[in-house]
Amino acid sequence: MEFVEGKLKEEKWFGGMVFPRTLLPSHGCEDGATTFSPSFHKHEGGETSLAEAVRANRVWLYEQLSRHCAILFRGFDVRCAEDFRSVVEAFGWEEMDYGNGDAPRTKVIDRVYTSNEAPPELLIDFHHESSNREEFPSKIFFFCMEPPREGGETSIIPSHIIVEKMEEAMPEVVHKLGTVGAIILVRNPNDNASMKEFRRTWQQILETEDKVEAKKLAPLKLGCNSVEFLEDGTAEFEFGPMNPIRTFQEGRRAWFFTIVGYNGKLDDMSVVSFGDGTPFPDEAIKNYRKIRDENKHSRRPGKPPRIILASMCK
Repeated sequence: MEFVEGKLKEEKWFGGMVFPRTLLPSHGCEDGATTFSPSFHKHEGGETSLAEAVRANRVWLYEQLSRHCAILFRGFDVRCAEDFRSVVEAFGWEEMDYGNGDAPRTKVIDRVYTSNEAPPELLIDFHHESSNREEFPSKIFFFCMEPPREGGETSIIPSHIIVEKMEEAMPEVVHKLGTVGAIILVRNPNDNASMKEFRRTWQQILETEDKVEAKKLAPLKLGCNSVEFLEDGTAEFEFGPMNPIRTFQEGRRAWFFTIVGYNGKLDDMSVVSFGDGTPFPDEAIKNYRKIRDENKHSRRPGKPPRIILASMCK
């Protein structure tokens, strides 16, 4: 059995590389697909196990992931949370626990969580998971167990493209971020707020209901500078000054922290300013949104049912 390259009408090309790289099992190949030759172990009866295929071809898959930034496996024998976990474990990366994350998620089994449980009609904007934490995942897996009737696509983009396009549009802003950084204020609701449908409450994240204890725990658990409590009980966590752009392997620079909030809006959930206290220019926000919209890298609103599972690795 061999991997077969698939094609998506939504795929993008960046710097001569297709994104994402789509791989299919050869028994379900599409017309015009191109065949590759890493060896697959065959079960009796001819059924291919994606987990075993991954273990047999990890080095090749690592290379593909490094080159293309994302791989989409489609048409393989993955049907439930246990199947999904076996594929994740086959890659050999260490598990990352989601305990301090912002998004409302439920642990399904070891290593497997629900994806963001915000209502499906809400947009989830481009972001890196737990980017405002000292510990964040280096890889993230998604598994579509039940697709929505309409919409709900999990769209993605290599975030070094955001850096490149922002440098082209507003080089002075990118330079200033590298010089003075940015102050990020992130607000998490209390247990009684309606906003908790989009974000976990500070009580859930810090595992305490005591505000004095929360102020002590927040810098230790979240890596923030401080936490203040607003009149409605919302916790406001301050991060920075920090540069939203970070340099990772092979010198790639990623737009690591979103400047428009996880829902794509500058509202009461997140506030951004330069590290010297000056406000972030409206024009920079407009350009950032334009780049985001042109490349369509967010969870689009959709109609239930929609079951997406996730797993994160260190």
